[in-house]
Amino acid sequence: MTDGYLAFLRARDGEADLLRHTLSRREAFFDRLAREPVRARRAIDRETFLRNLARRRPEPGLDDRMLWLLATAKANQAERFGVGLSELYGKVNPDDPILVHIVLQEHYHTRILADAVAIFGLPVHARPPALAARVIVKLLVGTPERWNRPLAGCAEMAGCVIFRALRDRGVELFADEPRVATRIRLLYDEILGDEIGHVGYLAAVLGPAGRAVMRGLYRALGHRLAAQLPELVALFGRAELRRRFGAAFRLGEMAAELPGRAYAAATI
Repeated sequence: MTDGYLAFLRARDGEADLLRHTLSRREAFFDRLAREPVRARRAIDRETFLRNLARRRPEPGLDDRMLWLLATAKANQAERFGVGLSELYGKVNPDDPILVHIVLQEHYHTRILADAVAIFGLPVHARPPALAARVIVKLLVGTPERWNRPLAGCAEMAGCVIFRALRDRGVELFADEPRVATRIRLLYDEILGDEIGHVGYLAAVLGPAGRAVMRGLYRALGHRLAAQLPELVALFGRAELRRRFGAAFRLGEMAAELPGRAYAAATI
């Protein structure tokens, strides 16, 4: 099962260069975006965005568009923090091609989300995630891989739900500018395809017992991981997030929505 996933990764991502943090076909993807820039006509209050970007919790009274932009800017904080720690502690095995692709994909996710915010002429500054997220990330990095895979899988499942929700809300909020909405969908689909693949890969290597643990952790912790992003809670509301996380997690259907971008080595 993982052989098929590796073949998919090589075909989709191209050549992986861990030293330079590049995937050849992802670089080509960004080159194409640069040749076809999209800029929103809608004016966004830059000072309000930057002030709230530096806050742990958003100010009251922000509209949904501002909350979406802030959530987008912060959505990859935990994954970026985890990848940085993994590299710092030498946890990335350069001889494991699947792991190398996954790590490099996470680097691109930060860049993709920054590009989504840049549509509105806004910058993104890297910041560490909330305390609870940092604790979970350090637990993942500090324990043997065979032990932490169910928790990592739970986090990837939560990522699928979060990125899918942000994609759909962004398309809805900026539907009055079709080129902007289309670019938002394109960027989020690039991330979502990767997240689906990560869940499928972990499900494949865990086996039936590990997958059961992964599902249990997701049911217990999924919506709590989402709540670590206050902008997400303010945008959707706790009841809506619980509903989304309480719904059946259908990995195969998610992958089928993104042909050529997603590959699920196993279902969960």
